[in-house]
Amino acid sequence: MKLLYSIYKEYKVLIRDKAGLAIIFLMPTVLIFIITLIQDSTFKSVTEASVPLLIVDRDNDSLSITLQKSLEKSHFFHITKKFISNQEAKNEIANGKYLIGIVIPEKTSENLRIKSADRISTLLNNFTGDTAKPVNPIDTSHLKLQLYFDPITKSSFKTTISNSISSIISQIEMQNMMISLNNKMLENFPYSNPKPLNTAPLVTTSEEYASFNNSTIIPNSVQHNVPAWTLFAMFFICIPLAGNIIKERTDGSAFRLLTMPGSYIYVIFGKMITYIIINLIQFALMLCVGLFILPLLGLPQLNVGDNFFVLILVAFSAGLAATGFGLLVGTISNSHDQASLFGAIFVIILAAIGGVWVPTFVMPSMMKHLSVISPLNWGLEAFYGIFLRNFGLKQILPELIKLWMFFVLTTIGSFLYQKKIRMK
Repeated sequence: MKLLYSIYKEYKVLIRDKAGLAIIFLMPTVLIFIITLIQDSTFKSVTEASVPLLIVDRDNDSLSITLQKSLEKSHFFHITKKFISNQEAKNEIANGKYLIGIVIPEKTSENLRIKSADRISTLLNNFTGDTAKPVNPIDTSHLKLQLYFDPITKSSFKTTISNSISSIISQIEMQNMMISLNNKMLENFPYSNPKPLNTAPLVTTSEEYASFNNSTIIPNSVQHNVPAWTLFAMFFICIPLAGNIIKERTDGSAFRLLTMPGSYIYVIFGKMITYIIINLIQFALMLCVGLFILPLLGLPQLNVGDNFFVLILVAFSAGLAATGFGLLVGTISNSHDQASLFGAIFVIILAAIGGVWVPTFVMPSMMKHLSVISPLNWGLEAFYGIFLRNFGLKQILPELIKLWMFFVLTTIGSFLYQKKIRMK
């Protein structure tokens, strides 16, 4: 009964704290809206490419047509075709209108066919002993495609794009070589009726996301920001929780609670249960924002996966860790201002290194190693496991154990410090 009264007392104190309620519920909702809208284009640049590419096609033949179709099929480029000079194309790239420019010279396809036939003739002549010079020698400089890159393009990205375009052109060259070989064989064996040689690639690749239970969830801004800022809000309850503890200590309420029959532990449990319930309400609210409100703004809908029970367990574990941290801050702080300053700064630091502000997958190597000390990172990795990889309890258990241990250590620290104060 004393536990229920303690929970009711915490509830009454909390609803009178309008600023605390705003921190708990309004702040994370606003942050999710703002940060998700800001970061959405950045996440899309990682997962869905739309690189602006300019093509100046003076060839308008098989090579340029095949090249453009291959680039469109990759879904990596936003292609614009213009009939302008090389200098004009270079200027548009330099001005930042396009990231890449490709200029295809006149008669490139025709020269490629002639050169392919020339190489096939040379190859067959080597077998027959005919060393005569090729009938149609072509200067390879007439087969040079010009690539322009924006100066801001990173070297690694430039190399990747150049290699991709070179790979496409190599496939086109091989197809032309096979066609030339087929035509040459028909010349040498006019009475035969061979079928056209199949030039389809023999070795192919397939792509999929490596995940459990055949999950194909693709990371996006919503699936990062909803759990990230939910965890941030959970840990920010340290401010109203610590303020409540300090207020009881300064106005004498804590002393009166100690004189009441029963153990003081019921009072602590009442605080913990109240704020864990608040954390779960925060979590439910943020899920609703991700599921129903963000899609109305043109953002992706949050995909929560199939393991809803495990999802609730992660939220509960994160709530335990946040409550333990709030108890510790309230116990060691001597004033409300001190608790607010220390709690807010410490949570912001934990959030920054834990991957809330900037996802860990874009952090430098040193920061990635440092992020593992943050309890917000443990919770975030657990949410990632459910949202993105469809993990079950077994896979996220290490992160849950870290959160439970953090709760145990902070709670024990609070009791020991409180006991030390009482003995003075």
